[in-house]
Amino acid sequence: MAILLNSRHEKFSQLVASGIQPAAAYTSLGYSSKGAPQSANNLRKRSDVRGRVDEIRQAAAISTAAEIAFDQQRVLNRLDVLSHKAEDLGQISVAVRCEELIGKHRGMFIDRQVAEVAISSEPSIAEVLRMRRAKREEREKAAADGYALDRPNGRDRSRGYGAGVAPREPSANASGGGSKAKRKVRPI
Repeated sequence: MAILLNSRHEKFSQLVASGIQPAAAYTSLGYSSKGAPQSANNLRKRSDVRGRVDEIRQAAAISTAAEIAFDQQRVLNRLDVLSHKAEDLGQISVAVRCEELIGKHRGMFIDRQVAEVAISSEPSIAEVLRMRRAKREEREKAAADGYALDRPNGRDRSRGYGAGVAPREPSANASGGGSKAKRKVRPI
């Protein structure tokens, strides 16, 4: 795709491709700030602008990849030269280190590191699932026996009260008249 004919659209595409927010790019080009987010979004959705943004981003990615490859090759070449110079000067350990770095880059050597395993006091996922399954089976067994345990704390819902809990006595204000309890007001 070629450069866009509208210079503002081209500059907008370049700014958006470089990572600037569309609304900021839109207003920086002299467009009105009223409704800038919506207008910038509409401009960004245009097929020519969208295609140009994609093209610029793709070109930047290719360029970056080429620079990285060049830098890696340059470093490898430099290490090779340093290795030969160190060997000529009798600095064998330096030469070996350069060769080691070249070999690591080429995947010839693998760094072996001891992995530290954190021991947690919390139960594992498998243990949690086993505990849940056991609780569910216990409830199903109790329900099959005619004893409705439907809460994890073991209360018997079939009687309407917790196991061994007596019903509450009606309060004095529960006469059905809808009166509210009086609160005492403390003086300040």
